[in-house]
Amino acid sequence: MMTIKNKMLVYNAVLAAVYVALTVINPIGTMAIQLRVSEMLAVIPFFNRQFIPGMILGLAIANFFSPLGLIDVATGVGIAAIAYTISYFIRNVWINAIQYSVLCGIFVGLMLLMVLGVPFWFSFVTITISTLIMTLLGTFLFSKIGGRVLPGLK
Repeated sequence: MMTIKNKMLVYNAVLAAVYVALTVINPIGTMAIQLRVSEMLAVIPFFNRQFIPGMILGLAIANFFSPLGLIDVATGVGIAAIAYTISYFIRNVWINAIQYSVLCGIFVGLMLLMVLGVPFWFSFVTITISTLIMTLLGTFLFSKIGGRVLPGLK
């Protein structure tokens, strides 16, 4: 019989793998104009904090395949760590989806400005809007069917 700890390890590994797959196969999943479908999964830790390791691992691996490589990994993991820390204090999943999206817009916008010279406000707006669409859609879906997909989701 598999223990609960082992089950969560498996669920986190599957979550990471699905996030990576959805990001890597997406032709417009990186840079200033993106629509990253995998961001729908980024809201899962807002429902159940036990999925934070899987999300951060998936994010790190997926961002490694971006054109910016390790810079994108550090930025993405940093955003996730900040957003999931804030979510400890804010229990509303909808507000957390919004704060995650805004953090993505700010930090990815700054990264693209510093590394590629892409205008900050352009990146901020495009990243925030696209991430907001995906995270709100993910929040809606997981609030409706989350318990059937992953254990411990409300």
